[in-house]
Amino acid sequence: MSIIPTTIKSKELVEKRREQIVLAAINLFAKKGFHKATLRELSEVAGISHGNIYDYVGTKEDILFLMHEFMANLADEALNKDMENIDDPIEKLRRMVRSEFNIMYEWADAVLLIYQECHILNKSLLKRLLQRESEHIRKYEQVLEDSIKRGLLRESNTQVIANLIKVMVDAWVLKRWSLRKHVSQLEMERAILDLVFYGLINGKPSGARELELMGTLEGKSILFVNAGTVLGKTITTFLLSKGSRLAIYIDDTKGGAELPRSNVRRRERVKLYSTKKDGQITPHLFEQIVKDCGPIDIIIQDLGVSYREKKTSRKYETSIGRNSEENFKYAQDLSCLFELKMTERGTGGILYLAPWAWNKYEDPLRYETVKAGIISLTQTLAKRMAVARINVNCIIPGFIGDIKDKGKEKIDLTDLMTQIPMGYLGEMTDISEAVYFLISDLSKYITGQVIEVTGGSK
Repeated sequence: MSIIPTTIKSKELVEKRREQIVLAAINLFAKKGFHKATLRELSEVAGISHGNIYDYVGTKEDILFLMHEFMANLADEALNKDMENIDDPIEKLRRMVRSEFNIMYEWADAVLLIYQECHILNKSLLKRLLQRESEHIRKYEQVLEDSIKRGLLRESNTQVIANLIKVMVDAWVLKRWSLRKHVSQLEMERAILDLVFYGLINGKPSGARELELMGTLEGKSILFVNAGTVLGKTITTFLLSKGSRLAIYIDDTKGGAELPRSNVRRRERVKLYSTKKDGQITPHLFEQIVKDCGPIDIIIQDLGVSYREKKTSRKYETSIGRNSEENFKYAQDLSCLFELKMTERGTGGILYLAPWAWNKYEDPLRYETVKAGIISLTQTLAKRMAVARINVNCIIPGFIGDIKDKGKEKIDLTDLMTQIPMGYLGEMTDISEAVYFLISDLSKYITGQVIEVTGGSK
């Protein structure tokens, strides 16, 4: 229970009403100003009678303190969630900065108000506020101390560095009048980490660990479902090169799904799961994956079908279409689980890879049906999960040369090129780069979109 006195005995009711008051206060104070707004106006915005509001708070100063408590709880919860099951302190530090920025972005008005007005609090409330702030900064100190202990960072005054990091992050709000017009949140994040790791001196100290910020996937945990396809193998290698942690799930019941050795050379960042060994993805298996790999930031599911050997029979063509349908059904079955788990997490995204254009030659009807289905699933999930700030998008791979069915050598490529406005087959990297864009922070305001990497063909 907060140190603000109340006449209400029910702790749950007090917490509920005070949250109503705080949320209303953030909105009202931002519009009218802290000193000009009255408790009567606040009670109207909060939906609480003017008389009853005094059962929960006594003054606007109480509300300002409760606002800080609310923000501090949000920040601590976000940090704890983002660092859960993460052992590498460097990854923890990156996640902490990113988490802090997300809070600053969403609650900028509240953060600015607390900075501007906290001096008016009485001595006991101000002392408690500063204590919570110190506890929060201590989390940064602990990560820095762990990094130094492991030899990842040189000896330094962790209290000073932790406070400097916090101040630099807070500048996103305090200096927004200067920064927002010229700098993106992503640039700000990377600049802070770059300063912490390298400073401004050209070159790197000899013997220093390579701490390259390998793109915006550094430290992110990705669950890749059906990663044993030709395209999936390429994308997993690409994601590893961008610094992500991978939970790779393959369907090895049909053979030919073994990942190449190069994809698992960084075993400390890769965990492999399969249908034969682990069964279908269930809530229990998902929790095990989270335990092994940390909270999942991104889920990728490939609906493509691997081409494993040269077969040209009608039976083979029908099986390709049927497998595509099975992959789509599995995506539907998993969508409820993914929606629940990602919504609980409150951050991240889901990306679907539709069947590849080559599948159209095996079974045109099933190809178009599955493609339409995954587009509909993407857009439906995107609307439902937008309130939790979860991005859901889809990529339609076109005619990619490297994944062409080896049983289709007889396709007239000259005729095919006339169907592709750009006049040439795509490359694996075209898909990988599109995946990278849609799961990175570069696209955090993009959801429900279907990106056709097809050279203009339909």
